[in-house]
Amino acid sequence: MYKVNLIKLFTFSLLQCLLLGAPIQAQDRSEELDRLIAFARLAGDIQYFSPTDMVNNMVLPDGWENIIWNGVRMSRITANERDFVDSLARYFRPIEPSLQLTYAGEKITTAPQRVEKELTVSRQHKGLQLYTGRTGAFKSIRTDRRSLIADANLSYFDFIRIRVPQGQAGKAYEIKLAYRSEHNRLLKCYVNDTFKEDMNLAASDSVYIQRDTIPQDADFYLIKLVFSESLGAFSLAHDGFIRIGGKKYSIKDLTVEEVPASIKGVEWRMIGNDQKLFDEVNEIGDTLRLQLTGQISAEFPLAVYATKEETYPLAPVSAVHYPYNKGLPKNLYFDTEIQNDLNLRLTNVILIWNVFRIAFVYNPFDEKSEIEFLRHTLNEVLEGKDLDDYDFTLRKMLHAYKDAHIFYYNKLQKGKYEFSAPITLIHLGDGFYVKKVHDESLDGRLKPGDRLIAIDGEPIEKRWKKQRYFATGSEANLINNAGVFGLLYGQSGSQVRLSFGDVDTKADKEITTVRNFRHPKKHLYTSFLERSDNRMLNDSTYYFNLSDNNLTDTLLRFIDDPTKHIIFDVRGYLTRDSEQKKLLNKLITDTVVQRNMLGYHILSPTNKKFVSGPQVYVPENKNPKAKFYFLMAESTQSAPETFLDVIKYWKVGTLIGKHTAGANGNINYQYLPGDISVTFSGIKVVNSDGTEHHRNGIPPDHEVGYTLDDVVQKRDPFIEKALEIIALHADKKL
Repeated sequence: MYKVNLIKLFTFSLLQCLLLGAPIQAQDRSEELDRLIAFARLAGDIQYFSPTDMVNNMVLPDGWENIIWNGVRMSRITANERDFVDSLARYFRPIEPSLQLTYAGEKITTAPQRVEKELTVSRQHKGLQLYTGRTGAFKSIRTDRRSLIADANLSYFDFIRIRVPQGQAGKAYEIKLAYRSEHNRLLKCYVNDTFKEDMNLAASDSVYIQRDTIPQDADFYLIKLVFSESLGAFSLAHDGFIRIGGKKYSIKDLTVEEVPASIKGVEWRMIGNDQKLFDEVNEIGDTLRLQLTGQISAEFPLAVYATKEETYPLAPVSAVHYPYNKGLPKNLYFDTEIQNDLNLRLTNVILIWNVFRIAFVYNPFDEKSEIEFLRHTLNEVLEGKDLDDYDFTLRKMLHAYKDAHIFYYNKLQKGKYEFSAPITLIHLGDGFYVKKVHDESLDGRLKPGDRLIAIDGEPIEKRWKKQRYFATGSEANLINNAGVFGLLYGQSGSQVRLSFGDVDTKADKEITTVRNFRHPKKHLYTSFLERSDNRMLNDSTYYFNLSDNNLTDTLLRFIDDPTKHIIFDVRGYLTRDSEQKKLLNKLITDTVVQRNMLGYHILSPTNKKFVSGPQVYVPENKNPKAKFYFLMAESTQSAPETFLDVIKYWKVGTLIGKHTAGANGNINYQYLPGDISVTFSGIKVVNSDGTEHHRNGIPPDHEVGYTLDDVVQKRDPFIEKALEIIALHADKKL
């Protein structure tokens, strides 16, 4: 009895180790990190560059998130490096049958015999398309074979949606289809996401008879046509009738507005093999080689032979029966509780790191420093005490990539950084000052120009060392987002004790207030303008807040009036209306060809290049224009930077203010287990004169910033500078 209890205790302890992430025995931390890094590199490269059917199919069953999570657990409980190599072989050979592993010069696995087939399959990436977070600008495919990730972009259309005639449930039916296609088409029939049959349509202008059976007890019947955006020239229609149990019915007469949501229906998926994204491809013989540790090396092919049905060599198991992609909850993306699992925390770091090292266009690391960065980050997670430590580690990780287009969300932290003390701050070079007070109870105790000294007794200099990690990108962007719009944030309703230096007396003073204020995020940069509405500032000068307002008839009339001066305020974002109505085309008088955005063509971790594509802007008319002036600041980023790049380098108007954020280009979304998401830059941007844009932005023609006196007097030096320039031009004409 005593022995049985001991066995039960040992079994329970082992299970706890596997589930909670604790190693079975004390290990040298350095060796543990070596194995985690080796696993991370191999897993990421196979996931994104192996072209096998198994790698492709692993997108769907339980996903690569499960594979990485279980691999992290495996790496941490392996007793020694030799056993670790054996584990890698068991783990990855079913996914990549051609994987070769070597340990201390000994071949652990060898390449199978080559089987030559008529197709060659390899991977191509434009940026990086992620199954968990799709963005239209990015695409990942397998040449000459279907990529399941492309299913994420399929369109669904109700082809037939009918009420089943009484007494016809469970009976066979047929539908005559008329179609037109220039080449062969394959429709795959699915029922409840389970493949049922193929429908082969030969290239022609022809008919096809589809036969099937209506389910027993069905009141409704639904057929969905599913196709990709790259469908090409193709048409498909029924002849208007369905024959059920030998009886002919009009489909129009049976059609209903909708069917119950519980009915998924039949899907006819029209899916072809992926076409090349660009000319350069991996070919048979191209190999990815990795030195994972001092003793372990790995390699696998970047291109394999295939038929229309399978890649070769064949995998020893199917995706459904692969044993190492199980374990995480079915709702892993939204289950915040799984962040308590240490292995899951390590997994998310690895998932981020692999994506960023492959596709982040502003990657600041070389291969050596990249690995050291991963080591440092994993070690921080292992040493972290709680979920707040973990969250802060992820913030520091993203901060290290130095791009203001990186956004981070962790649902577990929601609410902690949404409410501010009722004060707007401004940074004046030597510190943070009060710009505006939003609580009447603080009137007389606090005023514009007071300098912030401490928060809850902690000096600002010390608080800022940690707070700066809550943003990324240029120093100006850190100050604006982590400082001006971040220093005073905290839990809703929480009290905060603030120490200030009085602007007049220079004496220290202290106030206690409540975090109950939300800054309007619409404008990341606040001015001192008492009015932000569109209006005439003098007889010839019109102010238009382009970050807040849709285009008006008055603005459009003034644009083509050469006697007018128009000041556009772009210290926030651009309205969607200004893009939809093509404001830029109304401002220019000559065609502009902008080549400042560079797409990322990726064939392997070491074979990547940037390719530019033109953006063309054609003037709406060539009429004489008004004089244009544009106010901009450190918070001006993304689409406004594309807009202002044309204004600057094609001399459309005068730029006044500060360098923009230097954070432009499309972004990729990555969703992680535990309800976490991050974004990263997927398109590189340069200024049109060839200068660096990243973290530098568009330089102004006239640099302007706030002084302490501006803050105290509530002046807007940006507007004043614009009016000064306009007056100077008027004087010259006189």
